[in-house]
Amino acid sequence: METVQDAISYVRGVQTDRTQFDEELYLAACNLLVEQRADLTQNVYVELPGGRSGITDPRWDAVREGSEKRCSCGNERVIRPGNLRTQFEPSDLGQLVVSEGNPIYLKPLGGDKSSTLVKLEIEGEGIAFLEDPFAPFVLTPSLFSVQGYVLAMLAEVLPKQTTPPPFQLGKTKQQIFTINAVDAQAKTVTITPDRAVEAFDPDSFAVHQH
Repeated sequence: METVQDAISYVRGVQTDRTQFDEELYLAACNLLVEQRADLTQNVYVELPGGRSGITDPRWDAVREGSEKRCSCGNERVIRPGNLRTQFEPSDLGQLVVSEGNPIYLKPLGGDKSSTLVKLEIEGEGIAFLEDPFAPFVLTPSLFSVQGYVLAMLAEVLPKQTTPPPFQLGKTKQQIFTINAVDAQAKTVTITPDRAVEAFDPDSFAVHQH
């Protein structure tokens, strides 16, 4: 493996076709991604060998230390970018509106469908935020704990904010978008994406899965 993109391509190729799996190549790809996390712009999901029994081989220690487990056995993991900007900067996309029947998906610039950061959707009287909606299934715990806000409450507190409140992702504090306006009666939420992400149509992308 010579570049981060080579490593990402190989890991995602294995997710699509397990016959491509070669432990030495996979280990090399994972090590490169961990070592060069500062060059990553999106999460990379990896599956260590060993199945649900876990793996104790010390050759994989650096990968375990440089990633986060996403399942009980510890073999389903995610390697997160290591040098993300934590200050919001608005995208040239301008403002986008989330409305009933019109969800918005945000992913890192240049990322594929499986790297989608969040899905925003109006559900009932609130707005729901589903993180990592197209990650490999076992790596998507937010499917069972969707975040969200009641629109009427959000509309009440928003005018009291000195700046639009940001939506940050996880421990990394990765900036995703700010909330600019809420209309509880029309059931709309207006957002401004960060400049490092883009909105896209998920139907136009293939998704890599385990």
